[in-house]
Amino acid sequence: MPQLTPAAAIARISDWDGLDVSCEVLGGGITNHNYLLTVTGRPGIPWGGKYVMRIPGDGTDTFIDREREHKNHVAAAAAGVTPPLLHTLEPEKCTVVPFIEGETMHPETLAGNRERLGKAVDVIRAYHDKAAFENEIQVFDMIRHYVQMARDAEAPFPDDIDRMLDLGDQIEQAVGRDPQRLVACHNDLLSENFILDRTGKMWVIDWEYGGMCDPYFDLGDFCVEHPLTDEEERFVITRYCGGMQERRYARMFLYKLVADLWWSIWAMIQVRLSKIDFDFYEYGMNRVARFHANAERQEFAAWLATV
Repeated sequence: MPQLTPAAAIARISDWDGLDVSCEVLGGGITNHNYLLTVTGRPGIPWGGKYVMRIPGDGTDTFIDREREHKNHVAAAAAGVTPPLLHTLEPEKCTVVPFIEGETMHPETLAGNRERLGKAVDVIRAYHDKAAFENEIQVFDMIRHYVQMARDAEAPFPDDIDRMLDLGDQIEQAVGRDPQRLVACHNDLLSENFILDRTGKMWVIDWEYGGMCDPYFDLGDFCVEHPLTDEEERFVITRYCGGMQERRYARMFLYKLVADLWWSIWAMIQVRLSKIDFDFYEYGMNRVARFHANAERQEFAAWLATV
């Protein structure tokens, strides 16, 4: 299927027939193309007449079920944590949502800012509590699936992948001793997926990898994406749980390694399959390095026993 252009997509939205629509590129995405649209020519357009159009990147359907993503987005919007879907163009699954007037977060604007960090944790807790998705994600099964995909694609692996997978197996056994109730999880909590609007409300966007999952994986994934101090990570658990809980902290920390294992293998598959101009190998190896740094923490064995 030829790649959909912004102009072709705009032309297919009948609500904007005869209106002036300007388009500019938005950054922030690795695997999709994002555009800011400004629509003028009719009074009363909500959200200031600004919209975000997202066109899926070529080949991303290898990893992403767009129909599932659509349903999860609708459920998250009903929970009040993400903007509503206004248009979805078929079959490309190009989407249009209201533009949020505010500040897109970055690792350094969340880390070190207790107020913003608290807002991020609160919105994570909100969709965990209020949303429900149809699909379930078993993280360790997903990793095994990615490993097989990588082998089939003859993707590069880190030299010590066997040790990494063994540590993943140890974590799977540890967290399996205390199974958690699955909740609606985002599972890709990059800073850029958080937007703080002008009223002080924190929003979460991009639900491509969402599914019912262990909530502490979502928290671990969030923490590993940000340069948080140990004290800030303890704040995350305290804020989320309503008090400091060492077992939950250990679970969250172990899932930090799981998140890096997941995304490092994902990146190696992208090295072989992606048509996107991005250095996935470097991205993946940076995650491998962080995985090992966390595995070498002197508390790691105790966390395996505690969780």
